[in-house]
Amino acid sequence: MKFLVTGGTGFIGARVVVNLWERKIPVVVADLNLNIEWTKQIALLKHQKDSARLAEMQEQIEQTTFINLDVSNKEQVNNVFLKFSDITHVIHLAYLMSAEVEADHHRGASVNMLGMINMFDMVVDHKLSRLVFASSETIYGANHSAYGDENYAVKESDYCSLDDHFYTYGVMKMLNEFTAQKYIKNKGASIAAMRPPIVYGDGRMRGSVLWACEFATNPALGKKAKLPFSKDSRDCWIYVDDVAEQFVRLALKEKLSHFAYNNGGHSVTAQELMQTVERIIPNAEYEFDESVSRTALIDRCDSTRLEQEIGFVPRSLEEGVRSQIEEARNRQLQVNY
Repeated sequence: MKFLVTGGTGFIGARVVVNLWERKIPVVVADLNLNIEWTKQIALLKHQKDSARLAEMQEQIEQTTFINLDVSNKEQVNNVFLKFSDITHVIHLAYLMSAEVEADHHRGASVNMLGMINMFDMVVDHKLSRLVFASSETIYGANHSAYGDENYAVKESDYCSLDDHFYTYGVMKMLNEFTAQKYIKNKGASIAAMRPPIVYGDGRMRGSVLWACEFATNPALGKKAKLPFSKDSRDCWIYVDDVAEQFVRLALKEKLSHFAYNNGGHSVTAQELMQTVERIIPNAEYEFDESVSRTALIDRCDSTRLEQEIGFVPRSLEEGVRSQIEEARNRQLQVNY
């Protein structure tokens, strides 16, 4: 068994790679802009208090191949599988986020559409055991009102019209899923999609949701957090390490019951989110932008399907926020040292 992780030194990808290292599963890490030291740092900080585990992480890192890869270039993609013919599984996370897509639709389509199809072709051409890719809660549209009751948790079978969408990114994810199911039905490919909500944690470096890092990391470092929406804005949040665990478990399971899965998470208002931070950092400073009533995202996701499939329930919001704060502080201590 060997994994390829595309976008493997990005915010979620690096956590997936560390998860595989912890399982001692060989991995090839591919990214257009490799951030190798960042990925190594996540692993070493996580296990710094356990010398035996730290040595294991060092060994896994030394055995890992890091490669530059543009997934929109089919020849480059195919060459990876020719060079590493023992790759059996792929977790595909190489994707341009919403702001990047809106800034350059041509590049967005090249990476997000053609790049995804290139990866689907690899599943067939190289007879891979499984490809799991990141879809998104944005496929459900920009407003929970499309589903009626505000307390309703959106299920995988729910959908809305294009008129209810805001992000080109989300519509691209819809087409990714549609195309994947063609490959499953017509070519026998083993592909699964997960639909994360807001993924929080330390270390986001780009994208339009940097606040999903700064809400807790800034107070952890004695800085003010600014959330660009109302205190009453409700969203669904999940910790990045839990998303990594979900990706790996879904990739490893021999047989799946479904194609698409909600990651789930905790549905809270922005004020409730910051009150969680305050329970850990009583002097946390933060402010909201009351001129923006809500984010262009749905409020609640049902994760029953995924929990039953892989036997994993994400940690509580407070546990996740506490982990993020601890990591941010440990990283700062290392920088200062």
